[in-house]
Amino acid sequence: MGSSLPKPEFQSHICDKKVKREEDIVFRCEANTDQLEVIWEKNGQRLYDGDRVSISKSGKDLSLTISKAKEEDEGKYTITLRNDKGTASESASVSLPQFDRDWRTINWGKSVSVKKSLQEYKLSGQGPKHLRFLLHGPVGAGKSSIINSINSIFQDQVKVGALAAATSSDLSFTKVYKTWQIKDKQMGLLPFVFSDIMGLEKLDGGIHTDDIISILEGHIQENYKFNSTSPLSKEDTSYNSSPTLDDKVHCLVSVLSANTIHLREENDDLMKKMRDVREHASGLGIPQVVFMTHVDLVCPLVKDNLNNTYSSKSIKNKMEVCSNTLGVPMNCIFPVKNYHEEIHLNDNVNCLILNALKQAVAFADDYVSN
Repeated sequence: MGSSLPKPEFQSHICDKKVKREEDIVFRCEANTDQLEVIWEKNGQRLYDGDRVSISKSGKDLSLTISKAKEEDEGKYTITLRNDKGTASESASVSLPQFDRDWRTINWGKSVSVKKSLQEYKLSGQGPKHLRFLLHGPVGAGKSSIINSINSIFQDQVKVGALAAATSSDLSFTKVYKTWQIKDKQMGLLPFVFSDIMGLEKLDGGIHTDDIISILEGHIQENYKFNSTSPLSKEDTSYNSSPTLDDKVHCLVSVLSANTIHLREENDDLMKKMRDVREHASGLGIPQVVFMTHVDLVCPLVKDNLNNTYSSKSIKNKMEVCSNTLGVPMNCIFPVKNYHEEIHLNDNVNCLILNALKQAVAFADDYVSN
């Protein structure tokens, strides 16, 4: 190499990559000279041609290709240029938004069989007439939309029964205590009822936690109008002093939006309210699940294909945040997408909702059996 040999420099640079599974990872850059040694490393370990790794140098053009990306390919990649005049290095990271395989099993494409098992569900003769699920959570999380979505699935067409507020709303649409029974197009009324209530708002707004506790215990009658500052008293005409097992809640369903869960903190007013309700439900032995809505809004992979829900790292991360913030085990958290803009049913949407409902029914069944 002559005395005119330039010190290595980058004319163009490598950049961070976010790639899908099985997609090729390609880094390209250009040096200021072709008279140099090129070294590629991943997390400090040198890379060589072979297997899925291909290193190319054509004059000043340099590239590294890793075919069919896997989760193990995530990390920091560094390219170093070296000659007698010196060295130059730069790094970029690779991340995959998907795990190599689904971390939770779901029967994609088999919503009909799950639906049939729920259609054929029967309660014990000594038990209540129906299983009662109480939906509670922040305004706009999708409580009413869950009822509409479940009803749509069993009616075989998109329905709007429990009127829902827009997801951007910060005021509760539901003002009174309302019970909705699920009706199947073929089987008629199913033994599942959903109690829809006012949403949780700021510390001094939304439904009062004492009213939610009264609902859990079966003390509030149908069409009771909620008052944010004055919960139901025993002297009120809407107070049910002798609740039966039918009046009581058999499973508490917390509804949280995946799109906003990252904004919640442990000391968040809404989370405090929800934890207070959960603690009381636990004291009564009532099982609890979380329906985490709006999963399509937080992950492009899931928006493109709901089948990616349980391989999405973003969705699992949201579930972990939900678990840590609310104190609910991961196996009691179910990501779902409600029907809110669609006019036709979708089997993948049905699969997520029906699998979540099936687990909630199993928990509620165990509760009433005991």
